[in-house]
Amino acid sequence: MSTAVAPHTAHASLGHLTFPRVVRSEWIKLRSLRSTFWTYAIVFVLGLGITSLVAFSIPATVADQMPAAVKSTFVTSTASFGIYFGQLAVAVLGVLAISGEYSTGMIRSSFAAVPRRTPIFVAKSIVLFLSSFVVGVVTTLAAYAIAAPVLSSKGFTSDITAGTVWSILGAGLYLGLASVFALGLGTVLRAAAGGIAAALGVVFLLPIIVNLVHSLTNIEWMGKVPQYLISNAGQGLAGSNNAGLEPWQNVLIVVAWTAVSFIVGAIFLKRRDA
Repeated sequence: MSTAVAPHTAHASLGHLTFPRVVRSEWIKLRSLRSTFWTYAIVFVLGLGITSLVAFSIPATVADQMPAAVKSTFVTSTASFGIYFGQLAVAVLGVLAISGEYSTGMIRSSFAAVPRRTPIFVAKSIVLFLSSFVVGVVTTLAAYAIAAPVLSSKGFTSDITAGTVWSILGAGLYLGLASVFALGLGTVLRAAAGGIAAALGVVFLLPIIVNLVHSLTNIEWMGKVPQYLISNAGQGLAGSNNAGLEPWQNVLIVVAWTAVSFIVGAIFLKRRDA
């Protein structure tokens, strides 16, 4: 009798495999990784450390040379300056979130539980995005709490405006999307070393290469390319000036990069063997 009940029980449990449970499973995986804690700790420490360094080192005479409209945005950009380095950390985490499963063979167990595979990738992206978004917002808020009083004492304006709120949320949004972008690259390349190299190359090295090529060739259209790179648009989301682009334009650019990486990663995940 026990042998007749066991298959029925197993079948019933499989039948209750819902998408929220897949998301919960991916959340358990992410928080179980030691790299997750250390990555987000690095983002937080770097964000506060770099903001403190900039805020305390800026001389008071700088505020006297700035237009009034720039003084407020300077405080916000100082608070989000650490995001420039934080993006590198979350990019590494995004790659490790998928490459680690391939290296340990856990990906086979995941595919056995969820044969369609796509829900796994979507759930992993959601968990990674939300975690990085929250860490980005908290880090920028804490950095702003440091930068505002320090720079106010030096003549800068630290009023909280709609632009300030948008920059804080934008910093978190960029870190969330950057982690998903790296997840897509890691899914395509599978290997941690290759995925990290590709992610950091696009985020960090590509703007340098484009600017170098433009300075050497003096091609006019090359000067407009940097504003459409994911890292420059991400900095624009966090309050920095990206060639005068509007915030919604920066959002579209970052989302476009992330969407391409996500779609290609999903296709490779579904069509290749584990």
